Amino acid sequence: MIDNPTPRYYKIYRLLKHAIENGQYVDNEAMPGENVLAEQYKVSRLTIRRSLELLQREGLVERRQGSGTFPIAGNVASQPLRADINKLVAHLNKMGTGTQVQVLSFGYETANEMARHQLELPANAKVQKAIRVRYHNQVPFSYLVTYVPESIGRRYSEKDMTQAPLQALLKGLGIRLGSAEQSFTATAADAHHAEALQVGISSPLLCIKRLNRDTQGRPVEYLVAVYNPEHFEYRMALSNKRSKGVDGWIVNDSH
Repeated sequence: MIDNPTPRYYKIYRLLKHAIENGQYVDNEAMPGENVLAEQYKVSRLTIRRSLELLQREGLVERRQGSGTFPIAGNVASQPLRADINKLVAHLNKMGTGTQVQVLSFGYETANEMARHQLELPANAKVQKAIRVRYHNQVPFSYLVTYVPESIGRRYSEKDMTQAPLQALLKGLGIRLGSAEQSFTATAADAHHAEALQVGISSPLLCIKRLNRDTQGRPVEYLVAVYNPEHFEYRMALSNKRSKGVDGWIVNDSH
């Protein structure tokens, strides 16, 4: 068995941070003491102390000598960005224009096996590969890796990707999207995700993989995106339908 490399104090820090951001601890009221928290989380008092020190450094709590630890008003995070799965592409496009982006890398390279297979490219074909991080209210919430056939990727620049979502760039090139294939799964943060999204290594993340095709059915973009679930979530509306005597749930397209 491989041990989880995330230190205990950091795990507790994240649990306490989540509790503070979700209003579990009331402003101007002391949080439980170190001994109580140590008992609650089944760790040592030293571990709790290190967790509280991280919270203090982040400006989420104030430690008052002789009085305890208090959550700081005004530092509660906003609710996670929400995207309705019924209008998925529209929501992703809206987020692309309503958030900020940082391009970590931009270049042209020989497609790896995954990208070559998804984009239906011949051996040794090149792709435009970009890695970006998106922010909402200056907080990183997504780490995006895109692969585009070189013939398309040569028609936009790194600067273009800082100014508009990729799908908007494709539209500007006269490429109309006709269909998409998408999958959702859970993944654990690697070192790159952890640094970019400001989370611990092995933290749980939502992973979305999407292949976009144009109206002729040709692959034009393959995306691998991971999202921090503390700042982003997908929601869907379901309706119960009875068919042939059997109840079943279907996605409510009218939502």
